[in-house]
Amino acid sequence: MHWLFILSGIFFFSAVLGFSVTSFRELEKRAGFLSLSLAIVFGAVWFWIGFVAPGITFNLGLATLIIAASTIIFLSLPIGKAEPLKIHPEKTQKFDERHIMFSRMGLKPETPQYEEYYLRISPELKKFDDNLRSLPDLGEPGAKYFSEIDSPYMIAIFEFIENIRNLAEPGPPVGGPIEISPNEATRRIKGFARHLGALDVRVTRLRDYHIYSHAGRQLHNWGQEIHLDHKYAIVFSTEMGYPMVHTAPLLPTATESSLQYMRVACAGICLANYIKYLGYRARAHIDGNYHVLTTAIAHDAGLGELGRLGLIITPTHGPRVRTAVVTTDLELIEDKPINIGVQHFCEICKKCAENCPSQSIEKGDKREVRGVEKWQTKTETCYHHWRVLGTDCAICLAVCPYSKPASFYHNLLRFFIHRNPVARKIALVLDDLFYGRKHRYKKKPPWFSSS
Repeated sequence: MHWLFILSGIFFFSAVLGFSVTSFRELEKRAGFLSLSLAIVFGAVWFWIGFVAPGITFNLGLATLIIAASTIIFLSLPIGKAEPLKIHPEKTQKFDERHIMFSRMGLKPETPQYEEYYLRISPELKKFDDNLRSLPDLGEPGAKYFSEIDSPYMIAIFEFIENIRNLAEPGPPVGGPIEISPNEATRRIKGFARHLGALDVRVTRLRDYHIYSHAGRQLHNWGQEIHLDHKYAIVFSTEMGYPMVHTAPLLPTATESSLQYMRVACAGICLANYIKYLGYRARAHIDGNYHVLTTAIAHDAGLGELGRLGLIITPTHGPRVRTAVVTTDLELIEDKPINIGVQHFCEICKKCAENCPSQSIEKGDKREVRGVEKWQTKTETCYHHWRVLGTDCAICLAVCPYSKPASFYHNLLRFFIHRNPVARKIALVLDDLFYGRKHRYKKKPPWFSSS
């Protein structure tokens, strides 16, 4: 056998075996066993050829390496123009926070806000929403996955967030504004946010359609027009743990979701306070106390792209993140939107839509919504399913191919699919092969109850 043949065999065997080991570490048994089987079969066949036909080993080894190198080079080329999310600035509109599900579920019968909303603003929603209120709330007895031991994990964290929501507005600036260049301010803000636990931090100029038209989550200012004259928005994310998300739709994923909302809330409050002490105005926008649409800001700042499931798809962790925003009049350097091929990939993938238990994710084409061409999620049926389960489901996050952990193999594939439409199709085939198209939830961590 020629040394080149042996080298190429070892290279491919080690690559497939390494993917198998990585898959087992990620608790992906199907991918682990399948890739292990492929490694064994390849190794056996390859070296059988070497013993049976040693005369062709040089040419075979050389040809194999040339094909592999050519494939890698081809998939690395930025060929084919990936269409970005289409936004028509002249058609964009503000959105009323009173219409979101959490705001509507916060309305109590026989209160002025309830009467105002269902008699004047959206009377057609009253019957549906009243039926929805008859279901157990998240974490309450009666839901499918309610557990008197497990459910309080989530409830305890959300209660803490509720207790710190008033800290989102840190008050007036302390002292006169410190002279600091936009570059220096941006460097410090991003560095501090990452030190506070942020996975990624981006900045965009605050646009009119980023801001809610009216407040809807808090009863004390319900229905008031929102006026936010800050100039910039800082958006940042934290990672939802892969093992926890892959228990979806069980309670660990809801616990993980609440935990990350807490972490970005704490980071946002600290960041807004830091800006206050530089002498500038700032406000944190956190769970239950937003004045802005975080998803729109995250897209425009380049934190990720808007995917079929209605969430931001980040380059390194897909939709497996939670975000918060700080707005300010501190002068910063603006980041740009990114185009990593999400629109094309989501067009051909559709795993989130196929696996959605409530069929809330659009399977067809995009539609224009307030000046943005996107897939529209049916929030009513999605949230109804949450109430039935007693969790926030998250199956769409778990099945999204972009949600894979940031390991060498997944990062390499991400590099290819960001650049090449052919690589996206190949990646989808490989994802179907190794992980399947149907969601299979993983076991709960041992510190959850066994019931």
